[in-house]
Amino acid sequence: MVSPVAKKAGEETIGLVIAGGGARGAYEAGALSVLLPYLEERGERPTVLVGTSVGAMTATYLASVAHLGAPEAVAGLLERWGEVSKAGVIRPIVRRQAPETLIRFAGEFLGIPGVHLPGLLDPTPLTATLDEWIDWRAIRRNVRSGALDAIAVVATAVSSARSTVFVDGRTDEELFGSYGIDYVPVRLGSDHVRASGAIPAFFPAVWVDSPGEARGWYYDGGTRLNTPIKPILDLDADRLVLLATDSIERTRVDPRSQAGRRTPDFADGALEFLQATLIDPLMHDVRMIGKINLLAVDGGLSPTAVAYQEDRGKRPYRPIPFMFVAPDSRGALGDLAAEVFRKRYGGIRGLLSPDFTVLTRLLGGQGASHGELLSYLFFEHDFIEGLIEMGAEDARSWLERVDGPEAPWYLKPVDQLLGGSH
Repeated sequence: MVSPVAKKAGEETIGLVIAGGGARGAYEAGALSVLLPYLEERGERPTVLVGTSVGAMTATYLASVAHLGAPEAVAGLLERWGEVSKAGVIRPIVRRQAPETLIRFAGEFLGIPGVHLPGLLDPTPLTATLDEWIDWRAIRRNVRSGALDAIAVVATAVSSARSTVFVDGRTDEELFGSYGIDYVPVRLGSDHVRASGAIPAFFPAVWVDSPGEARGWYYDGGTRLNTPIKPILDLDADRLVLLATDSIERTRVDPRSQAGRRTPDFADGALEFLQATLIDPLMHDVRMIGKINLLAVDGGLSPTAVAYQEDRGKRPYRPIPFMFVAPDSRGALGDLAAEVFRKRYGGIRGLLSPDFTVLTRLLGGQGASHGELLSYLFFEHDFIEGLIEMGAEDARSWLERVDGPEAPWYLKPVDQLLGGSH
């Protein structure tokens, strides 16, 4: 666990959780453009930020501008997302990467010593992009000044396969072990954020030169903890703003509709993997918050359960008011990616941008899973703009949907708000 930081009487800490999702991070930026100015007007701007993968990139940017007003901060965020391009994330595929990748793959296949393929894509440009986005020294200034309580990013240690949370704003004495999670106090830098977004197989692992046992190779934090709800609670947040890039709606398929369909291919299998690692844990965690809230509010927790928490040095179970912004329907962002791809790069037009054509072939061609997989790596202007608009609209929808004395915060199981069909 993480030891609680001293607070003034009646003071509450607002935590912001930003999930991973590659290019889908533009959706979260759109949601933040609505939520952060609204919360600041209420005196509830988040001061504890935790992100995974692209969520780590957005979280560290927000940490670097925590001294600015929310409207100015989100304007800068949208400006940066508006400038995002494939060239700022990965090297050219056809002109640069393809020949080298084929040679390395052949060398590894043939067992040539010293030749290996660290990943299908080369994210070298991302280092410069991060340094353009983020003033790393400003993060330290904001922590020292109190404009920011803590900022953390999640990665997965290759050596242990455990989630590692790199935390700026806490000392070693304030951080303890937690089941399945290691907390490491650091001064956040580019390597921590790049490690958080190093998608296995697609991107190479990133070396992080942290002190002690945390020094080593890391992959994307989303492989274990894509929506880091537990870390934000361990960092003593009292209210949560949760952002995700897919719906927690359960997909229901009539078995009869599967008759006569083609055999599932690589893209279908990859999508199943993504849903299992990114969406299913989110569904469980968001629903669990609602259930614990019901117990805590109604006094349903037994004295034994409360005493158990206190004996372990933890705060007793308590209600956690939350806001949750995500697409209403499963596959909405993938549908947008497929639509933009057809309009901009379908048919002969794809020859004008061979990198996107190659990328889409790697991700399943034109099958049903194509749009979903493509949406994670489709750093294309029209798609990014569409995501920002969707995120902003869904954030406004949350604010309009929640009513009652706690609004815009919610305490009940989220299914009750979303119509009970999720």
